[in-house]
Amino acid sequence: MPTPTLYYAPLSPPARAVLLLIKELGLTVNLKEVNVLAGETRTEEFMRMNPEHTIPTLDDNGFYLWESRAILTYLIDAYRPGHTLYPNIPREKAQINRVLHHDLGSFYPKFFGVVGKLFMGTVTELSEEMITEAKKALTDLESYIIRNDFFAGENVTVADLSLLPTINSAVHCGLDLTKYPRLNAWYQSCRKEVKGFAEDEAISVQLGEFFRTKAPNGLAALN
Repeated sequence: MPTPTLYYAPLSPPARAVLLLIKELGLTVNLKEVNVLAGETRTEEFMRMNPEHTIPTLDDNGFYLWESRAILTYLIDAYRPGHTLYPNIPREKAQINRVLHHDLGSFYPKFFGVVGKLFMGTVTELSEEMITEAKKALTDLESYIIRNDFFAGENVTVADLSLLPTINSAVHCGLDLTKYPRLNAWYQSCRKEVKGFAEDEAISVQLGEFFRTKAPNGLAALN
C-alpha cells in the first residue's frame, strides 16, 4: 500500500500533534518539511492540494486533507480503526470530539490569538485585556479534566495529542503551568505516557528560545 505524505513545519503545534500520533501508532509516513516563510505553501503545486495553504497537509495517495484534528482522526480510522486513541465507541468518541472542537473553535484561536501577537512581533507586551483572555482560555480548558486524568477520559486520546504541543510550547515560552494544577498534573502524565513527548519538548525548547527574541519576558505576564 502506498505511503501517505505529511507536509509540516517543525515548530507548528498543529503539525507536531500529527507527528505525535504517527509516533504513537508507529505509522510509516513520508515527511516533507515546508518553509512557510519562504512561500512554499503558496506554490501552485501546494495550492492544488490545499487552497487554504495551511500546514499540516496530508496527501494520502491523492486524497488531500488539512486541519490537524481532521488528520488525527482520519489516520486512525484509515490505518488503525478502533484504536484506543480514537475508539469506535460512540460516547467515548463523542467526548474526544467535544474536546477537539473546543480546541479548534475556542482554545487555540483565543490562546494563540494572544501569544501569536507576541510571536509575530505585532505587540511587544500583552495588554490587560489580552492577559485576561489568555488566562480564561486556560481556565476554560482546564475544566475538561476535572473528573479525568486526561482530556477525554482515563487514557491518552487524540484530544490530548492535539493539545499537548500548544501547552508544551507555552511552558517553554514561560508559562508557569503550576498556576493551573489540573493542567499541570495532566502535563506530567503526558510526560510519562506520550511516546513522543521528549521529542516534542525539544522542539518546544527551540520555539521558546526563538520566542524570547521577540518577547524577552516570554509569557511571564500570564503567571
